[in-house]
Amino acid sequence: MLLAVDIGNIRIGLGVHDGRGWRARFRIRTVLEKTADEYFVLLESLLRRESLSPGKIQRAVISSVVPPLTQVFQELCGGLIGAEFLAVGPGVRTGLNIRVDNPAEVGADLVADAVAAYERFRGSCIVVDFGTATALVAVKAPGILTGVAIAPGIEVAAEALARRAAQLLEVPRIPPRRAIGRNTREAMQSGLIFGFVGLVEGLISRMERELREDARVIATGAYAEPIVSLTDRIEIYDPWLTLEGLRLIAARNF
Repeated sequence: MLLAVDIGNIRIGLGVHDGRGWRARFRIRTVLEKTADEYFVLLESLLRRESLSPGKIQRAVISSVVPPLTQVFQELCGGLIGAEFLAVGPGVRTGLNIRVDNPAEVGADLVADAVAAYERFRGSCIVVDFGTATALVAVKAPGILTGVAIAPGIEVAAEALARRAAQLLEVPRIPPRRAIGRNTREAMQSGLIFGFVGLVEGLISRMERELREDARVIATGAYAEPIVSLTDRIEIYDPWLTLEGLRLIAARNF
């Protein structure tokens, strides 16, 4: 079986694939202070809940945007589990032509997103990943990752607004009843939620003009749901897109 690990700043996605389908998928909090032993105990507990065990895992693939945890999970996969592991980075076969100034600067999670999206659509597409940052990745047929746009994530924007403006409140990340807020809470919800809808739609339109064609659009990420329901520019929401991309990358390398 294959263990796919997507290490993000806020959450870590974990999935176990048996060659036919996903047997289990989990999300856990990113904790920089945890050791490989501690993550192993947590993983073992999660797998046991699904009648699985780490001993069944022969291979692992890792994407990470948190350098201190990259080595921790390499130790977990290679040392504690005893699996052959692959860390997504320069030199790894992805099936895409990453045509940017410095391919090493493109986050491993975004590469995995692009791999999964292009495999699904087999044509020009845009991935919108709603995480700590809101990142849009453009892929042009026949499999060329042409570039990325990165904006603050909705949680980062909300926390910064509440922290920097003493009279503003923490608000739920749900759409308000109207765009013209009639109180502080509604006003902040409108700016955050409808503002991010406008941001994403605008960037999609600009990317399509530069691609010189319409693109299929898919969203993923922990903070996607309140935005996806408010726009018709996003065709599909797949919360596990990154893990699927990692599985495809593993198949092209092992």
